[in-house]
Amino acid sequence: MKQYIVLIAMIALGVFLFRLIMGPDDGALMPTMEGFFRSEIERHGGRG
Repeated sequence: MKQYIVLIAMIALGVFLFRLIMGPDDGALMPTMEGFFRSEIERHGGRG
């Protein structure tokens, strides 16, 4: 029984972390980082 509780907790943690990083809203980590990197590339002229 204890293994099932740990399994469910790990699955819930994985889903939470996935939504935190790749979530559809603007507060998610990936869109925030993408916007930051795009603004830095534009600011430095896009050399590369």
